[in-house]
Amino acid sequence: MHIVGINPPHTHLRATEILTVLEGSLQVGFVTSNPENRLITKTLQKSDVFVFPVGLVHFQCNVGKWNAAVIAALSSQNPEKSIVNQHQSSF
Repeated sequence: MHIVGINPPHTHLRATEILTVLEGSLQVGFVTSNPENRLITKTLQKSDVFVFPVGLVHFQCNVGKWNAAVIAALSSQNPEKSIVNQHQSSF
């Protein structure tokens, strides 16, 4: 992931994701389910591992001074990635 790179908020409707940091620093997070809808975030360093539960909106952002490298694995061959629309109107 490039410096100040971001994998925007998205979800995998059919898979849990596990991410391992090989190099760099990433801020990661996800939003819990209803009724709380709480944001959980953590800054990861080299060799840290983080799990994003199936179906929850999550993101990754490089917060280090250098490029970051990660390995991500999904629990399904067909995880269905859906990016959250950042331009939705509130009613």
